[in-house]
Amino acid sequence: MESKIELFILIKNQKKMKELLKIKVTLCKLVFNVLVLILFVSLGISCDSIVEVTDPDIVTPEALDSEAGLQTLRAGSLSDLAVAMSGSAAGHGATTGLIVMSGLMADEYDYSGTFPTRREADTRNLQDINFDMNRIYGNLHLARAGAETTIGLLADFGGDAEIESEMQSIVGYSYVLFAETFCGGIPFSKAPADSGELIFGEPLSKEEMFSGAVGWFDQAIANASGNNKLANLAQVGKARALLGLGQIEDAANAVATVPTDFVYNIEHSDNSRRQENGIYIMTTVRRQFSIADGKGGNGLMYRSDMDPRVPWDGGTEFGQDDITLYYNQLKFNSSSVPVALASGIEARLIEAEAAANADDAGFVQEIHNLLRATMGLSDLDLTGMSGEDLLLAHFSERAFWLFSTCHRQGDLRRLIDVYGMAPSDVFPWGDYFKGGEYSSNLKFPVPQSESNNPNYVGCLD
Repeated sequence: MESKIELFILIKNQKKMKELLKIKVTLCKLVFNVLVLILFVSLGISCDSIVEVTDPDIVTPEALDSEAGLQTLRAGSLSDLAVAMSGSAAGHGATTGLIVMSGLMADEYDYSGTFPTRREADTRNLQDINFDMNRIYGNLHLARAGAETTIGLLADFGGDAEIESEMQSIVGYSYVLFAETFCGGIPFSKAPADSGELIFGEPLSKEEMFSGAVGWFDQAIANASGNNKLANLAQVGKARALLGLGQIEDAANAVATVPTDFVYNIEHSDNSRRQENGIYIMTTVRRQFSIADGKGGNGLMYRSDMDPRVPWDGGTEFGQDDITLYYNQLKFNSSSVPVALASGIEARLIEAEAAANADDAGFVQEIHNLLRATMGLSDLDLTGMSGEDLLLAHFSERAFWLFSTCHRQGDLRRLIDVYGMAPSDVFPWGDYFKGGEYSSNLKFPVPQSESNNPNYVGCLD
């Protein structure tokens, strides 16, 4: 597919339309009436940089109001989710995604570049004007808004249960990702499908975001009908939200029927720079995110353990900053490698967490050893483990299975919020390797750009 699709928000002042060709903007920063789609028809074009745009075609809102338009909106939503999560090769020096930025906030990556906005994530000392996070925040809201608009238009064309289910899951995952990585206080504004006025969202707490996600996933499960892949996607998403709410046993029950070989991927492609896997670009190509090892004292030994679930090479040259020895991830070894949004492995890990929460070391061990056998790994012996020790052993295994997929920051926060562990025992802590110290902040702030929303209050927590 030689064209590339991006969904944008149309602001009230039509004179500003040209600005949409220059920058990615956040949902709540801009006041808009309808969603439009901008279709670029040149290989390698980036919508993040005006110098890379040549002769864009504008698809009008009227053209989207059709069955074909619904597929366009669906594709745009999935495209925005991919950029929000993985980043891309597009933009000035590529675009950073939530996966690597949350990996910096946690213990997966050290920052080996020079951009101060990314170093802020590494030290967890973030400003609410951080450009990288503002762009991620906007892309994630764009994915959600596109999915909601698609759902709103489906009824006009007799409905399509499968598209509706998938889009409901995308909305649900946006709620989960905001809840796991940002502070409370995120508003979810809406653009009515009938082109009415923007409805400004009220700030939601972390718990309200997780609860909202459960509602969206319940709808997605109901609409999935005979499509097992979509049902599994929604069930894993619902379980992930229930974990955030501390409803651990309910989470395990939600994934009981999900097969271990299930996977739903965020797709990437070499067809255009925007479709490329930004994790690969930011690591292998640009050497800005280096695999950590015992980060801040509490971090896992992702390199030293030599675990095949976290393949790496390097340690012979410096990163982009020319001072940090660089260790390259090999999990995403090309710009077209997909990233799992949900999987059957995650379903089994959720069941293992429920067993650990119930102090059932035998069942935790059984689940993990069945999974480890698929990778040729030796068995774990968790005999006699209980309490925090058993939980930490489980979370360590979970971290290696889900490395660099936007789970680790949320997992560490859950150890604190749900299981009562101290932040200084969970997150990287103390001296920062480039000088200074790690901040006690554990989450991304609501960007200042959201202040155009009259309901904006910043972080609630």
